[in-house]
Formats: sequence, C-alpha cells, structure tokens
Amino acid sequence: MAEVGVSTGLSVVGLRKSYGARRVLDLDLELNTGDFCVILGENGVGKSTFFRCLLNLDNYEGVVRVHGQDSRGRILGILDHPMMYLRWTAAANLRYVLNDSHAEKRREVQALLHEDLLRKPYGRMSTGQRKLVLLAALLASDADVLLLDEFSNGLDQGTRQKFRDVIRHDIATRGRTIIATGHDLSAFGDLPTRVLALQDTKLTDLTPEYFANKDLSTTYANYASRNTP
Repeated sequence: MAEVGVSTGLSVVGLRKSYGARRVLDLDLELNTGDFCVILGENGVGKSTFFRCLLNLDNYEGVVRVHGQDSRGRILGILDHPMMYLRWTAAANLRYVLNDSHAEKRREVQALLHEDLLRKPYGRMSTGQRKLVLLAALLASDADVLLLDEFSNGLDQGTRQKFRDVIRHDIATRGRTIIATGHDLSAFGDLPTRVLALQDTKLTDLTPEYFANKDLSTTYANYASRNTP
C-alpha cells in the first residue's frame, strides 16, 4: 500500500474479518477524494460485511483512515434496517438524523425530495420513496465517505437519473469519496471512477478493463468467466 497522501479519501490497510475459523475479508483499499467506487460481487461474498466494518458496526482487524485520520464519525452509509420513525414525516426524520432543525432546506434534500414527500409520514411511503429519503439524508450529511448499498432498489429510471445528477454535483463541489454496490449495474451510469470485484476475501481492481470498454456488465461478465471453476 502506498503512503497515504493528501488526496487520499479512504485508506483501508490489512482489514481482516472472520466468523470463527472462516475468513470472510482480507483486503487493502485506497481511494482518492472524489472517487466513485463500485464494488461488484455475488450475494454472500462479503460486500455488506465490508460496509459494516467501515461503519464500525462489526469488529475487525486492521486500520481504516479518512484523510489520514481516524475514520470514526467520518463514514456514513445506508444498510438494510435504517432508523427512521414511521409516524414522523420525512422532514422530521431528516431534522433528527442530521441534527439540523432546517435539514429539509439543505440543497441535496431539495434536489431529491418535493414538498409533498417531505410532509408525508415515513410509514406511509412506498419502498422507492423511503429509499429516496434515506439517500437525501446521506447526501445532506457532513460525512467524508458515503456508502451506498443497493442504492437503486425501488427507484424508477427518472429518479435514478436525478440521483446521479446530485451525486455528480456532490463530487464536483465537495469531493467526497463514495463506495457503492448493486446488482443492477445500469443504475450507475457513467459515475464510476474505480471498479473492484470482491471474491474469496480479496478485492480485484477491474478499473483498467472498465475504462477500456465503459460497460460495467461486460467488465463483470469477463471477470466472472475468468474466475468460475
């Protein structure tokens, strides 16, 4: 691993995670500020476990740093069971999550959520609407590194495009580092700057191949064909 420089957004060194005698993660990773990194892999290879480690929700060996400093409180992500109050409106939940009495006025929130949705109780929302509220909370946060796990689930094509536009603006203006997973590879559009595959506890860098063909599906299909017994 190269020495961490000023442009390094996320540095993961010697991250190892085991369940009993079974090793599930044994990897290193370095991403720059402004990187949008997609991690590919089949269900069960450890992508969500990796996210849980980055969020300090699981114990692990190794070192995780953001801009060369301790990562605690500087990484934020959406996992399977977010803490949202069903009877509260989207606006009320956002104020609570972001600790900001005017959270619904933040640019990222306004770009993703219309006024009717902000006033709607979270428990009465569709799956896609709930996901959109969670994504707005994530992008409106002050975290340096954002984790998107299956972000496109429940979102229609128009909403996906809107979200990609907000992501581009976020990267251009705030330079945050973003790591995303998902099986619907078309949802990422042209956002990726790094493409990795997770298999057998390790990460494989597929970025050169991705930039050669500019197609995530083709990149992953080629990788899978080379690594299928």
